[in-house]
Amino acid sequence: MTGSSVLAQFRAWLRENCPLIDKDDKFNANYIGATATEYTIRTAGDRHRYDITGKDSPTYNLTFEARLPFGAAVAANIDAADFFDRLASWLNVQNRIRNWPEIDGYMVNKMIASNAGLINQADAGTARYQLQISLEMEDL
Repeated sequence: MTGSSVLAQFRAWLRENCPLIDKDDKFNANYIGATATEYTIRTAGDRHRYDITGKDSPTYNLTFEARLPFGAAVAANIDAADFFDRLASWLNVQNRIRNWPEIDGYMVNKMIASNAGLINQADAGTARYQLQISLEMEDL
């Protein structure tokens, strides 16, 4: 299993299931354009633990990013913060009800959303916001 497969399967699950992701907006993998509104999901590293029998229990870290309107107009900035708060809440609910993405070869045991709405780049018209997501899994 490669990180890109986890990335592709998580992206497809999020795009299909999350009511906050507008199906008309671009949703890439490992790329985000220069105009609002676009989304991307990126790999942010993985860690593998193996038990004595060789069973893998990986944790995949992903970063969801969105380029959204940004600037002196307070309303747009608040809308972006609200979007990320709602997205983190939605992911946390999915974790509580165990509605996890299906990842080939693994069973997801936990999904954690953190640091919702951090700005990692901004200019006068748009900003890139991010949310960190961790998937804890085990071999099937």
